[in-house]
Amino acid sequence: MNRIVVITGGTSGIGLELKNLYSQSGDTVLTISTRQLDDPLHYSCSVSDEKNIKDVINQIGAKYGQIDVLINNAGFGMSGICEFLTSDKIKDVTEVNYYGTIYTIQGAIKYMKKGSKIINISSAMALFPVPFRGIYASVKSAVLTLSFELRMELKSLGIDVIAICPGDIKTNFTKNRIKDFVTNERYGNRLESATLKSDSREEKRMSAEKCAKSIYKKINHKKSKPFYIIGTKYKILYFITKITPKSWLLGITNKLYGGKN
Repeated sequence: MNRIVVITGGTSGIGLELKNLYSQSGDTVLTISTRQLDDPLHYSCSVSDEKNIKDVINQIGAKYGQIDVLINNAGFGMSGICEFLTSDKIKDVTEVNYYGTIYTIQGAIKYMKKGSKIINISSAMALFPVPFRGIYASVKSAVLTLSFELRMELKSLGIDVIAICPGDIKTNFTKNRIKDFVTNERYGNRLESATLKSDSREEKRMSAEKCAKSIYKKINHKKSKPFYIIGTKYKILYFITKITPKSWLLGITNKLYGGKN
């Protein structure tokens, strides 16, 4: 197809698999991440650095003339007790996952024409958060809301905006997640218990390749939806959230994922 595709966080996990799929379709895929690679199609930059990411986007725009698909995939997770999380850790997660998405979009829009697409990778946690992942979940919820707003704002320009909400995926994302184990006697061992339970499901998770194929198929539909949930289990959970009382749902979620003393 020879589209110009830009993927942040495109050197590992879902981003890398999406890069491979677009490349196989004959598109020119440019990746952005903090990694240093000897690859003319890769740009080393942190999306949280507003000046640098916008400079990189301008370099791409000047060289290729346009951006047909922008996939905002850069990000990392964090778990911990909200009471004890430091402001620096909260800022790091917010700046990469949320501000980085905004900065990249701001830089790219002027190079996007009618028929272009912006894909924002949110998370299933934006729809149903679990204990001790509140900061990450709320940031991804902000990405989801931003996507809905931009879908309306950019409609008249012919730019399609789609949010993707994957569930647990088998990548290094969990391993690389910031894990803050600070606790006290009031919380007991709940955080450690919840973290161990989450990490133990690693082998049961959907592969990054399967997830990317699902995303690729959905975002290349002629008529897109505002957002897509990836994973049958999470689609069922989303349906349940629509037909059950919120208090009951939160209670069950806390029992399942809130850990035990």
